[in-house]
Amino acid sequence: MTTPFDQLRRQIFLGQTYYQQQLEQFVDVLDGPDGLEANLRSKESQPGLHASLARGVGNERFNKLQLRYTAGEDIEPLRCELEQVVAAYERYGRMLWENTQDRNEPVLQFSDLDEYCELLQLIGLCFLLHRRDLLPRIAALQDGEAGYNGGADTLYEEFMAFGIGPETRYESDWLCHKKPYESLYHGLTETTPAKQLNELNLFLKRWYKDLAGTAWHDSHKPDEAGNQGGYFGYWSFEAGAAVILLGIEDDSSLHKYLYYPKDLVAWSRQHAALAGSGGDKSTALRLRAMAAEPCPRTGFWLPPAQLGSRRHFQAGDVMPSLGGDYGVTVWQWDDNQQP
Repeated sequence: MTTPFDQLRRQIFLGQTYYQQQLEQFVDVLDGPDGLEANLRSKESQPGLHASLARGVGNERFNKLQLRYTAGEDIEPLRCELEQVVAAYERYGRMLWENTQDRNEPVLQFSDLDEYCELLQLIGLCFLLHRRDLLPRIAALQDGEAGYNGGADTLYEEFMAFGIGPETRYESDWLCHKKPYESLYHGLTETTPAKQLNELNLFLKRWYKDLAGTAWHDSHKPDEAGNQGGYFGYWSFEAGAAVILLGIEDDSSLHKYLYYPKDLVAWSRQHAALAGSGGDKSTALRLRAMAAEPCPRTGFWLPPAQLGSRRHFQAGDVMPSLGGDYGVTVWQWDDNQQP
């Protein structure tokens, strides 16, 4: 028997019809004839346009990931989808730096509340989905050359110290957005479970209210014409990551917050075997990408159905279709990365 949608969804604001419409819209916006990817393949009509489109691809792929989680879809496939999000931002970064001639400009601005929020959510997902291997790639998008932006934000540095080692990070006493993130920082730096949970409760209690300035805030509410748009879920993935990193065993006091990702925290605990010493076993599932999707990782790829077609792609490149009698081209990461 198929489980009803309203029992699967992880937030009550998401209706089944809206969800299906949004999935269809993602296909059009990303890969349709007039979508972002098609426009990126066309000649650039004005300086900076392609970079702006690439930024949109990263944002839309992140929104799609959030929507799928909100709808109650299986969590395992999101591990690969998260890498596609990071790859899309890497492509945007290359275009941004080429246009600005400034390799030190962060891909997600620390000073912009929307972008800062998204940055912390992406980092939180890296921990929750056991994809710590993606954290150095995110750091490369933010840190600038020779750590030019090192220490730009203390909460960012705290998470990165957990993920890739304190010896690689920078000292900072500056928090870009005290509301609501100051309590989260205190939670990460407290020394007892009781104090840690107290700070996390304070953080989550104010999380939605203090982020009222973001573009997605209240997006679940219909407009004057009765239309809903732009709602993909409200999630503090960074709070869930803090619970995992601090080793808090009983997080039940946080379950009352709608935007605390308790299912993802539970999944992360149940799949702790995916995390190993020195990083995550991110290749436990063989990395793959379909034609027209962004390449998740720089390196050599091959289509198993067509011998002799091994090729090298940059992260963010659109995977091509090879045509023929094999249907949609599926590319797999080649374990042998020698040229």
